[in-house]
Amino acid sequence: MNQEAPPGLALRVVVSIIVFFGLLIFAIIYVAFFASSFSLFQQVAIILVALLVATAILGVMWTIWGINLEEEKDF
Repeated sequence: MNQEAPPGLALRVVVSIIVFFGLLIFAIIYVAFFASSFSLFQQVAIILVALLVATAILGVMWTIWGINLEEEKDF
């Protein structure tokens, strides 16, 4: 059984890994160098916003891919 990967899958996996590690790098740099001037609530809010942005990027990217994949299966 030799199945081919759907088109665009490899690119989306790579982008997902980059976004994940980018978020981790941002969080480490933020906590190490910039967080001391903010209150705990502000620190948590900034990390949550970063998580929401990463989730939005990945969600939109994978949703578009899934919709396109389903449209290709219908034909």
